[in-house]
Amino acid sequence: MKKSVLGCLFLVVLLPACHDNKVNENEILSIYDDFLHHVTELFAYHTFEEDVYFNEKYHTEESIRTLLDPFMTDDGINQMLEDLYMEEDNRFVYREDFQSYLRNSQTRESSYYDITRQTVFNPGLRMLRNDLQVIEEAEHIELTAVAVPVQFYSEESTYGVSQFGQLGYPAVDHLSLTVTMVKEEDGYFIQHVEIQS
Repeated sequence: MKKSVLGCLFLVVLLPACHDNKVNENEILSIYDDFLHHVTELFAYHTFEEDVYFNEKYHTEESIRTLLDPFMTDDGINQMLEDLYMEEDNRFVYREDFQSYLRNSQTRESSYYDITRQTVFNPGLRMLRNDLQVIEEAEHIELTAVAVPVQFYSEESTYGVSQFGQLGYPAVDHLSLTVTMVKEEDGYFIQHVEIQS
């Protein structure tokens, strides 16, 4: 009898300790949602000056880092700087395909979805939330989704075709995503993002 009571006590003490080490998926998904909500600020407030477009509010390294710092490691922020910008005269301006899109937005030579589909600005990323798998590795956590169909509109919808189709959205796209996160003293931070469409 004493052995079974001691065994039960041992399990009761051990289970909460094991549970505390498990990754909180809701917390991870909340960080992902917050990141997507804030990162859209980086492709906004378009200003044209000296033949280039840039974000009037976020065009210095300090301002960009301040926006992303609550969500990303230094490596993650460096990836965003490299993926989204060119540095000119101590100012971060949009990379060339964004420049081309903004220059030619009236002529529709390039579409919004074409230039955002492989970036953190892809609007379909928010629609992946329920399809994301949280995988805990030894030194990091991965949020993954593989070729998930994302429906932007019905092909039979005149409104969808005219509004979204004009911006280059397909009716359905298949998105794959890998977000690598690491745990630091203050919580979990995004270290790398890879999007395929």
